Amino acid sequence: MNPIERLTDLFKEFPGIGPRQARRFVQFLLSQQPGFRGDLSEAIKHLGTETAQCKSCLRWYAKGSEHNGLCSICGSSSRDKSILFLVEKDADIENIEQSGFRGLYFVLGGTIPLASEAPEKHVRLREMLKRVEADAAKLQLTEVIVGLSATTEGDHTRLIIQEKLRPISEGLNPVKGSEPHGASFKISSLGRGLSTGSELEYADPDTIASALSSRQ
Repeated sequence: MNPIERLTDLFKEFPGIGPRQARRFVQFLLSQQPGFRGDLSEAIKHLGTETAQCKSCLRWYAKGSEHNGLCSICGSSSRDKSILFLVEKDADIENIEQSGFRGLYFVLGGTIPLASEAPEKHVRLREMLKRVEADAAKLQLTEVIVGLSATTEGDHTRLIIQEKLRPISEGLNPVKGSEPHGASFKISSLGRGLSTGSELEYADPDTIASALSSRQ
């Protein structure tokens, strides 16, 4: 495979990028000065060596701003640790921050396809439950917001997550079902404000703020 075809195939792996747009990216790079392509190559290399994943929320951050393996949000003493916001991807957090939300986050890493029989293959389900159990055991959790996009897969994922969280939210051990496990907390989802089919990544801060204030 020649380098043009190879790079085109790599661009096609990006979300929302089809063959035609992938080819346009390659043609654009070919039309640029060698220095531009070199800068892009170096930036991609540094992306892997100068970033890290937060051990608490699992979002990516630039090294140098961490707090003992935590991103600036999870490591901040000014955040409200009693509210945990579950989101699909890192980009959602940037938008939600502009809405004024000051709790903590957990990045699920995607949504669960409707036909999937193994939800844990598509989202960080086990990690999320472990995080929630730990926070509940510390008696510091009062609410978990399942803040997913208003899409079919988003709604499907929300229902599965709410079902998994319910025994923990009632203060019970999720395995034994009746043994006290920690403090109870509320499970909520975003209210009106987000139109059907919209993704949090592209929603404006005012819309997110409205959806947060009307969550239930």
